[in-house]
Amino acid sequence: MNKFGFVVHPIDAFTFKACTKPWFLLEKILPKEMFENILTKLPPKRFRIFKKVRSMSGKSIDGDMLTISLLPSQIYSFPEETVLRLIGECIKYCERSGAKIVGLGGFTSVIGNEGEALSRRVKVPLTSGNTLTAALALQGIYKAAYAMELSLPSAVVAVIGATGDIGSICTKILSKRVKKVNIAARNEEKLQEFASRIRQEGSAEVRVFKYSKDAVREADIVLTVTSAITTVVDPVSLKPGSIVCDVAMPANIAREVVQARDDILVFEGGLAKIPYPEDCKIEKLSTAFPPNGIYGCLAETMTLAFEERFESFSLGRGNITESKITEIESMAKKHGIALADFFCGYKTYTKQDIENIRKNAKKNKEVAYAAQK
Repeated sequence: MNKFGFVVHPIDAFTFKACTKPWFLLEKILPKEMFENILTKLPPKRFRIFKKVRSMSGKSIDGDMLTISLLPSQIYSFPEETVLRLIGECIKYCERSGAKIVGLGGFTSVIGNEGEALSRRVKVPLTSGNTLTAALALQGIYKAAYAMELSLPSAVVAVIGATGDIGSICTKILSKRVKKVNIAARNEEKLQEFASRIRQEGSAEVRVFKYSKDAVREADIVLTVTSAITTVVDPVSLKPGSIVCDVAMPANIAREVVQARDDILVFEGGLAKIPYPEDCKIEKLSTAFPPNGIYGCLAETMTLAFEERFESFSLGRGNITESKITEIESMAKKHGIALADFFCGYKTYTKQDIENIRKNAKKNKEVAYAAQK
């Protein structure tokens, strides 16, 4: 039977305790530097064994989920070589266990140029899962626009993190379908160069912003795809009725926005659902996923394993193309892997929830319009 591996990291304090048990008990009694030094010495931890994950095609696969014991903030603050070594040990564990492809989840794919540095250290193919994640984000935006009765050809889209791997391909595709695209990212020079390319390839007006809060003010749709570890958009900056697709892991803004605003449809983008969710249920992470949902990076790894496409499908920066998005969507559909229901960090939206958001948005727009008179 074909087997895959998947490397993750804890996304919050709850999963950190689950991943580092019993070592996390030392966090309260040891100096910070000493405790963090222990984390860098911990061996790969097999967090979950997948047995006979089934496809709609009738195929099934096995898999191992390995975790490094670092939070996103630690992945960024620790020396890159230390983090690469820890991730590499997990990959080699998967390889020894028979994995024919290994997926990199969350921030494990960000370090080392989206997996390129790691691919040179191991023999097994690696994938960041960014292609299917981007495809799912776009599917979610299109579905949300329909649900909110928003016309895409007249819409203004803001992309925060537009020059990243997922942000750039989503911007490119959306620029051919919407009226205007506002883009923001940390590197202004790179952002200006990217804007020039998009103006040549797309039909939308493209505007560059230094600050996220300015980019989102007029946006009907906000796509945030940064690797930031803090909130990047203030809920107050968003206009009533807007759609927010948050693809970051952990989500940058989904929970904050939904708690502050009842007139905005905000959801975690890049999530997939599989045909037999009981095959992949992870009790320790049950609060981090929607019912029946998994991250797109894991879904892409499984899709490639089902297809016996043991190759580095998504690796390095700037390698996602529209044709590859179409290809991975087709493969995923064949195996029953599809867009997950709208999820906002702690609950799944119902039809009534979305109807309430539409009504609240209409009311608040009328109030804002009256105040301007």
